[in-house]
Amino acid sequence: MATLGNIRKRSGLLLAVIGIAMLAFILGDFMQSQRVGGSSQIIIGEIEGEKVMPQNFQNKVDEQIEIQSSQNPNFSINEATRGQIRSQVWNQFVRDILMNKQYSSLGIALSDKEWVERLSGSNVHPEISKIPLFQDPNTGQFDGNRALTYVKGIMSEESIESRNQWISYQEYLIKLINQAKYDALISKSMHITDYQTKISTEEKNNNIVFNYVKIPYSSLADSSFAPSDKEIKDYYKKNKSDYKQTKSKDIDYVVFEVVPSIDDEQKTKEYLNSLLLEFSKYEDYENLVRRHSDFSNNQFIYSKKESLLDSDWQKLFDAEIGTTIGPYLYNEGNYRIAKLVDVQKRADSVSARHILISNERMTPDSANTFLTQLKKQFEAGADFGELAQANSDDKGSAIKGGDLGWFSEGRMVDEFNEACFTSAKGQLQIVETQFGVHLIQLVNHSKKIKKIKVAHIDRNVSASTETFEKYHKQAREFAGKLMTTNISFDSLINISNLVKRNDYRIVESKSSISGLPNSREIVKWVNQAKKGDVSDIFEINNSLVVCYLLESRDEGFAPLNTLIEEISSMVTMQKKYDYVNKLYSNQDLENIAASNSTTVQSAKTNFSSSSITGIGFEPKLIGKIFGADKDTYNQPVQCSNSIIYFQTISEDSIQTQNQNAERIQLVNALKNISNVESFNAIKDKSTITDNRAEIY
Repeated sequence: MATLGNIRKRSGLLLAVIGIAMLAFILGDFMQSQRVGGSSQIIIGEIEGEKVMPQNFQNKVDEQIEIQSSQNPNFSINEATRGQIRSQVWNQFVRDILMNKQYSSLGIALSDKEWVERLSGSNVHPEISKIPLFQDPNTGQFDGNRALTYVKGIMSEESIESRNQWISYQEYLIKLINQAKYDALISKSMHITDYQTKISTEEKNNNIVFNYVKIPYSSLADSSFAPSDKEIKDYYKKNKSDYKQTKSKDIDYVVFEVVPSIDDEQKTKEYLNSLLLEFSKYEDYENLVRRHSDFSNNQFIYSKKESLLDSDWQKLFDAEIGTTIGPYLYNEGNYRIAKLVDVQKRADSVSARHILISNERMTPDSANTFLTQLKKQFEAGADFGELAQANSDDKGSAIKGGDLGWFSEGRMVDEFNEACFTSAKGQLQIVETQFGVHLIQLVNHSKKIKKIKVAHIDRNVSASTETFEKYHKQAREFAGKLMTTNISFDSLINISNLVKRNDYRIVESKSSISGLPNSREIVKWVNQAKKGDVSDIFEINNSLVVCYLLESRDEGFAPLNTLIEEISSMVTMQKKYDYVNKLYSNQDLENIAASNSTTVQSAKTNFSSSSITGIGFEPKLIGKIFGADKDTYNQPVQCSNSIIYFQTISEDSIQTQNQNAERIQLVNALKNISNVESFNAIKDKSTITDNRAEIY
């Protein structure tokens, strides 16, 4: 139902016209600072002194869910999705509060006079100019008088909903305009000098050819360069700033997947077999399907042979009406019985147009009466497109005169689909659906072909109570041994022939454990657990999970005892480098190569590159090459996997006369990152408290 899935749940022109644009605003401003006033209520967070209250925050989350649901008929909400939406909403709160403070401090605002100019004057905002109702129908050009007339009219309307929609849209545009002013201030400060342009051009066009010898660290035995405790401590002190950490935790966990038994599978087949006789004779197949199928959203659509979703239904295409098949394995863990319920010649696809009166606007009876009057107006000579534009609550199609274009069976809700595929060309029908009441006209249809309608009942093979208890007992025994014995998690995993899983650096706000969708419940346990704790048994996605808290980190610097292995490796590499540097002092590349049973190799690079063919990603080496004197044997470079000696041979420079293009490119690159970086800088300097993990 892709087309009808875009039908808005609310009436009014602007909500539909701005579409996705409004999505950004709904996550946006509307954030009057609310005070707790002595209440013990936990706030969502605090951003530079402004409190984000739970109800205000949840309203924004709910609005976001509503919008995504209305725009995508296949949108499904689960805890993981909710977590993602909460993060989006929180980030928008942070941005809006911080940027509003910036606008205020810089004097960025929009006067009434400027707003009128952006709405209808010579400097009209692009978003405004794109609205069809503000355009001359003869020329398609924006008409400021139409815009002013519309705004004056909607602000005087009795409909509070329409008025609020326009106010929301106006606030959204004001936010865009203020952001553009701020961005302009930032971008205007971007300047590239002649010298920067020259250097950048040379970096891209000057190539250096060099010879080199590579000595892998692995060619030197680690045991000969093992660091002392003092060397490890000294390295940690010198480089402590590299080991800053946020508050986080690590877990190991094991999953007991509850797999239905052979008996469970047999019971599913037996259940479907018991329905076969009733299914073959029962005329109200829809009711039977709804009562017995594990999937209540089954569609009963007419399909041509080549588009049948189930390959077994091919057997039904030339069968007699009433023929049943099954039970058969439709896909893993799912058995099906199917029945041929009808055969017809129907159009392959149709084109239609409609006028929708939503349930929120009128009752079905009132909508029927209203659309009957519109139908009479059309039959008397009125233009359908104008009627749709003026009256339809499906603003997405109303803009196009109600036109829905061409669509195939199953794209629309059942009632709408049936009306379209059973109508004659030009025929009008009034039809009620979940969205409201529609006046539908079939515009055209393709050639009619044979189609069949199949009803089916699906049953998942699910674990019985006995099966579930078997796996639950295994999980209980595993957790019990961890808590009551001295056996380690790793040892118990091996003994039990299980697979260890893990998730590292878990922060409080994380929505789910890696590898376990919809597992926010486990994250909550992690937040309060201590190192060495064993969890209760979690039921996640038809599986049982037992967790072990492996490590807990406080915000600050990682302690030395957690870094011994990492630092030992770094110190060992440094000692190998010092040894090689001393060993081959003042020797040429040929001698160094011979001593290491290798050969001298050649390569080419430029300064703007970060990788060298045959060597890999080594920006440090590239910097050393461009800083070296030609034909001079240089100190070796400590690279990621090896020690490299090099000697520059020649420089190949490509002369470019026009450096203006390079300057423009550099300025644009700065502008592209300036807005992001400026906001990140503001955020880093701001006081932000995030309490979401305590609530969700």
